Amino acid sequence: MSAFTFTFDFDFEDDLDESFDAVPLQQTATGPSAGSDKRSTSKGEPVRELSAEEIPLSSLISTLPEALSYSPVTLPAPSGHKLVRRDLFDARFQLLAQGDDRRDERTAAFVDAPADLVPGAYEGGLKTWECALDLAAYLDHDVLGGCDPAAGRRVRGLRVIELGCGTAVPTLLLLDRLFAHLAFGARARPEQEETETDVHLQDYNRSVLELVTFPNILLTWYMSPLSASYRASSSDSDDDDGEERGEAAARGRAAHADGHGRGPGGLTVTPGLLSAFTASLDAHKVRLRFFAGGWASLRELLLAPRRTVTPPPPPYDIVLASETIYRTETLDPFLGVLRAAAARAPHKPVADAEVRCDQGEEEEEELATRPPLCLVAAKVLYFGVGGGVHGFVRAVEEDNGTVRTVWEHREGVRRMIMRIKW
Repeated sequence: MSAFTFTFDFDFEDDLDESFDAVPLQQTATGPSAGSDKRSTSKGEPVRELSAEEIPLSSLISTLPEALSYSPVTLPAPSGHKLVRRDLFDARFQLLAQGDDRRDERTAAFVDAPADLVPGAYEGGLKTWECALDLAAYLDHDVLGGCDPAAGRRVRGLRVIELGCGTAVPTLLLLDRLFAHLAFGARARPEQEETETDVHLQDYNRSVLELVTFPNILLTWYMSPLSASYRASSSDSDDDDGEERGEAAARGRAAHADGHGRGPGGLTVTPGLLSAFTASLDAHKVRLRFFAGGWASLRELLLAPRRTVTPPPPPYDIVLASETIYRTETLDPFLGVLRAAAARAPHKPVADAEVRCDQGEEEEEELATRPPLCLVAAKVLYFGVGGGVHGFVRAVEEDNGTVRTVWEHREGVRRMIMRIKW
């Protein structure tokens, strides 16, 4: 199988892609690269994989622009919940403004020759792919019971990881529900004040984490009730930052007032905003960690203790991935990190897929004995690149795992969500 590049158009206002459009690869990253692992395509063509590394939150904060432009995204029925995400054109403008001196060869691969996929260089993370919306809607309606005021409570205290996160829509849904609970419902359960919630996100490209993943999390917090005190205190303070920044702030405030902050708009990024954001996360013990690089080396990084004197980290309760099985060459390392994250028993109750809005507390407590909730959303077949559901299921079963389809879309391009257990 030869390598492929996929058409990528930054001019689309709505960057949702329903399917890959494959054309023969015109260029890939070449030359030596520090800290990379070499992998091969089925024809033996070298595809260098970046070694995994943790990206500190402070580093991501330092890369934010002065303002973010955003638009709403509505999850499919039966959820219908609205989230916000950074506009794709806004992310690309930031990339172009950085100049050649701040671009490495991998960043250049999707700036100078935009493509949906450049093997070993760029893995499509700037766009929101359709299966990510499927997974977020499934989490909201079938796992959390989005119509239930306790939806956010079911996220609190869990350890969550999203692999190949990109714009991170499934994680944004979990955080959006969690933030609402922390602002309102948490007051009724003061015994949970010391409960930590760990949310980890991984994407192949560090630039994706900088340009869309972290900005989307910041926007989700800003649109949530947790930011109410900041928004109230900053309503008149941005006028001193210049006319353009003041106008951006006004658009952001207007958007928040329109549909509970789920309309298009702009958000001025100020030191006050960032300080309020980090203070809010600390106060509610929401711990964010970000990882960039390939799956081959991610497993060891995730399971290693953060300090030599500490024990290995506790297991994950929810493991998520969408649009991650499109290439057969990366299936083995993906399964390695998926099994490492999902094969151990959970340490806290996790809402199962069968849990609906009428779930009682006794039922919820029984979930503590169930295995981690590991969900992979994918298209049945990725034309032109060889990946798809059948090869993935076969690989999981050969690894002594089981796969159960929990959701399926049969019209047009077939898509499904699978639950994996070991």
